[in-house]
Amino acid sequence: MFQSPKVERRVSCVLPAYNEEEGIAAVVDHVIRALERHTDAFEVIVVDDGSTDRTSAILDAMAASIPALRVVRFDVNRGYGAALRAGFAAGTLPLLFFTDSDGQFDPMDIGSLLELTGEADLVVGFRVGRRDGASRAFLSWGFNRLARLLLGVAVRDLNCAFKVIRRDVLDGLALESEGYCINAELIAKAASRGNAVREVGVRHHERSAGASKVGLRDIPRSLRDLLAIRRAVVRLAHGTRSDVTVQASATARTSSERNAMPRTDGPTE
Repeated sequence: MFQSPKVERRVSCVLPAYNEEEGIAAVVDHVIRALERHTDAFEVIVVDDGSTDRTSAILDAMAASIPALRVVRFDVNRGYGAALRAGFAAGTLPLLFFTDSDGQFDPMDIGSLLELTGEADLVVGFRVGRRDGASRAFLSWGFNRLARLLLGVAVRDLNCAFKVIRRDVLDGLALESEGYCINAELIAKAASRGNAVREVGVRHHERSAGASKVGLRDIPRSLRDLLAIRRAVVRLAHGTRSDVTVQASATARTSSERNAMPRTDGPTE
């Protein structure tokens, strides 16, 4: 349950990365500039999820000259959720922020999320003007519909990889997911505990380097994971409310305004 209206902007940023050699340096640089602008103190933790390209070498070279950057490395690919959980465990500051390492989000939008940490335990981004291909967008639409049905959450963009959560809240959620369903698990468990959740629109861009790691092969695992999360949420709730009503802090914008911190009330999948 949300308690404190005052949250210092000291942020641990977690970036899961898998075979992102073409864009990882630029993403880390952009994230650091955003955190320098919007936080009181920060650290960046990149979790290399068993990359087989030069991602690891590039990160090591950057970490040697950037004190705020730390690298956690897996010897083998363990999954998106496992990478996030390792990054969360390595973080030391009161707020946790995570996003992807593919460059599709604008890190400067973290300012909009941090504005709401005084009134929410978890702040969730939703993609405005989503720039994924048709197949990826369809998979996301289907996942959001299924997750809402199974978990009873009203968040419009469950898998949007742009979220801020208070560490003391995260520590009480006992996250278990190894794969992409960790976003659904995070929101569903927070909801079942009565945590305050807010939404805010964030910009989304086409991937400029590398390739998406999400595909049809992930559907069976995602379904199994969602069912497991449903069971876990029921146990966690112990008879308390297992759905959540979130407030969108956004107002409608025209497409020409989307380059200036867009927010919208319209649904996104």
